[in-house]
This record gives sequence, structure tokens and C-alpha cells, in this order.
Amino acid sequence: MARFDVYISGDGLAEIDGTTLVPEPGESVHEAVLDRLEGHARERGGAVVATVYDSPGAARFLLEVLPDGSSRVLDPDEEPQPESTTVEPESTTAGPESAPPAPAVVPSTVVVPAPSPEGASAVATAVARARATAAARADLPDPAAVAAPVVTTALPADLTERIARVNALAADARLDEAFADASELRESLTDALGAEHPYAVEARAVEAYLAHLRGDHREAIVLALAVARIRCGARDGRAPAEVARAAAAWQQLDDDRAVVAHGRELLHMWAMLDRNGLLPPGYAALIGQVRRQVDDLEAYV
Repeated sequence: MARFDVYISGDGLAEIDGTTLVPEPGESVHEAVLDRLEGHARERGGAVVATVYDSPGAARFLLEVLPDGSSRVLDPDEEPQPESTTVEPESTTAGPESAPPAPAVVPSTVVVPAPSPEGASAVATAVARARATAAARADLPDPAAVAAPVVTTALPADLTERIARVNALAADARLDEAFADASELRESLTDALGAEHPYAVEARAVEAYLAHLRGDHREAIVLALAVARIRCGARDGRAPAEVARAAAAWQQLDDDRAVVAHGRELLHMWAMLDRNGLLPPGYAALIGQVRRQVDDLEAYV
């Protein structure tokens, strides 16, 4: 099993076996370390183990990373189990093709040691946080399965034409142009009629869905939550669908603080809908998953 030595400095840099690792813009040094170790595991087709020194003077710990990105922190004296006990004979005689290596065993839990007197490792915390997020998201609905918003408000002919143009651009996979047109439409309607006018809300719903399709999940969640907030406040029957669309964008966020903040708002909206008798049956599992993820992440942010 391949082994690496990782040294993390206090200035946002790391070394892996003497090679300096500089995080990408917007990426933490701990995320960069995990990504690089995952890459080494994929290259080797099996787990790798790193001895991590997280900041000068910190106690070392062992981190095992598998090709699929799953990780676990090992006890200091624990030796990871080999992936296969097969021993290749030393022979130059040609023989049948060798069997493929045994698959790596993906651990079902993460063992995070209790914090030492010097404080818990930031990488260990990052691993636990990532695993909590992955476990909580496992049963959430597929974002790609969320239906597009249906415009149900009767619109004037000129607005109908503009929405039709946006839809045509989206159907032609010209998502950037479609999003720009939808944003311009929503801004003009908001300026002229107000953010809560039905026309402006319809335009914002379309804009949110396009942001989701083009992968701009931060923008999508802000827009979708605004639509859901208005629908919930008006006790609109379309509110549950809007909250579900917001949840689809939410589950794609990679910023823990945003996940917690927006997750709390989703839970608040579902509670409001439930109090008002507008929450359809079948939402309990989804709400429970979101609540568990938010609660888990709050321990780290």
C-alpha cells in the first residue's frame, strides 16, 4: 500500500513527499490535500495512507484515502489492512492472465480520534465533515429529476413571447444566453412592478431553474429561495414545489456555512407549510435528511 508524508504549514501551503502543493483559488489547503491523495489512490487502484503533520508542532495522524474519495482517520498505531493477500510468484514463465486485484473495501464509518490537548486536526475535521455531508445527501432526490417550473400565471402577449424565447434558447442548450435573458426580464419586471408581483415571481422561478441547469448553484439557491419565500408567505399551493427546487440547488452547494444557513431556511419553510396545512405527504424523509446534514455540519462551522 502506497504511503505518503504530508506537511501542512500555517500559511496555506502543503508538501506531499517533498512536492509543494498550492491550493486552487477558493480551495482550502486541506481540501487540496484530500483531492491529491484521492488522485494517488485512483492512479494506484487502491487505498493510500498518509502520515499527516497538520501545522508545525501538531501531533501526527494517519489518514487512509480510497480511489472513490472515501476516507478514514486511523488510530496512530493502526496498520491498514492490505487490499489483497495474493503473492505474485517470481517466475519468467508465461502463464495465464493474472486475476484482477481484489477491490478495496470502502469503510462504512469514519473513526475520528478525540481531540488531543493541542486541538483537533483540521484535516480530520474536513474528512469528518465531508463524510457527514456525503452520508446525509445519499438519500436526497436526484437534482436532475426536479421538474422545470410551469408558468401558471396568465401573462401579457409580450411577456409570453419573451418567456418563449428563453425556453427556446434553453432547449437549444444555449443556457448562458437563456439565463441572461431571464435575468434581464426579471430585473425589468421587478423594477416596474415589484419583486412580489406574480409576473416578477414567474420570471425569477425561470431564472432560478436556468441557474440550476447551468451549474451556478449559489445563484440558483438564492433565486429559488426567494421564489419559495414569496410563495410560502402567500400560502400559495405552488410553494412546496418551489421549496423542493430550492432543495435541489441546496444539495449541490460546497460551502459549509451556506449549506447550514440555507438548510435552516429550507427547514423553516417546510415547518411553515406544515403549520398551514400545505405540506403534501411524503416529505418526512427529505426533511429528516436535510435536518441531519445541517445538524452534523453545525458542529464544524
